[in-house]
Amino acid sequence: MGLSRKTQARISRIASRVGGYVVTLIGKSLRLEVRGWERVLYLLKNDQALVFQFWHGDMFIAWYLTAPLRPAAIVSQASDGDIASAVLEGLNYVTFRGSSTRGGRQAYTGMIKFLRKQHYKVSAFASDGPRGPRRVMKAGTFVAAQHLEGYIVPTATVSKWALRARGWDKFAIPVPFSKAIASFGEPIKVNPKLRGKALDTALEQASLFCKYHQDDLDKLF
Repeated sequence: MGLSRKTQARISRIASRVGGYVVTLIGKSLRLEVRGWERVLYLLKNDQALVFQFWHGDMFIAWYLTAPLRPAAIVSQASDGDIASAVLEGLNYVTFRGSSTRGGRQAYTGMIKFLRKQHYKVSAFASDGPRGPRRVMKAGTFVAAQHLEGYIVPTATVSKWALRARGWDKFAIPVPFSKAIASFGEPIKVNPKLRGKALDTALEQASLFCKYHQDDLDKLF
């Protein structure tokens, strides 16, 4: 983020109090068209595990829409993760702290164990994190769906007016009252038995499918 630890700590304290409220307030203000939500409801009705696939730069609207499902999510233990965790917990997400360099395996294992005990097994992954490359899915999203024997739900969002960060992820915050679209694409049923090269191939195909889903939506504004 490029912020000092002191500044990040101050923002985290603010986010823990009002972050979820701000996301909800902006989300409710949007002139928002939602596509494909019936697919999500159908799978939930049939007790299927769902792994929502987000891209780092386009998560804001997705956070708002999926919050009522109380998804589980892994958030980095780095100081900037404190801000994201505070916002998500304000939205009633269940967060597990870890990253590829610190605590990631424990967080991942803890999240899977938690989800297996839930009636509705819903999680959300920022698939191209924590450092990119942008819109290239890492294995964690796919493997989580394998462990849960569920579906990856491609999730794409776009806002006509948004403020974008300068970082690699180009994180977008929609301008209140903007026109916006959220699309939940055709769910991807994951084969839990895939390993090795077969897993790599399936992961690449899923990544491209989700990328094109977002790219196509971007063209609308």
